[in-house]
Amino acid sequence: MTKKKKPDMVTDLPASTPYPTNVGAPAFTLNNIVEFKETRSSNALHHLNTRLEEIKKQYDALVQLAQDTEMIYRSKYGFIPIVGKTYYLYMGYDNTPFLTIVGPGGWSTEREDYLGSFLFTTENTWERVNE
Repeated sequence: MTKKKKPDMVTDLPASTPYPTNVGAPAFTLNNIVEFKETRSSNALHHLNTRLEEIKKQYDALVQLAQDTEMIYRSKYGFIPIVGKTYYLYMGYDNTPFLTIVGPGGWSTEREDYLGSFLFTTENTWERVNE
């Protein structure tokens, strides 16, 4: 007994094919790959550029922290700083910075050589404080 060959586009299980098998079947469309790529690429680039800007800001803050910490450690002071306390940096008459516990308003005359206020942290770094 020989099997009768079926014509093309005919199947016993039409639901199992990835394409329509008769005129009444729902139409299928190809996915718009170009639109998908453009949309997703644009979203990814926006996310990556935003993340890059955040990293640049973190880097700039870290560089500033390193510069401030180095400046404080190179300055003159005659006490052991306490973690969590704010100290004040001034430029001395000999053009050497010095650190003190006396703030800008604690002097009998106004000082023009005030360089900034700094907080001594648990990581042994000096964070600039905006007062």
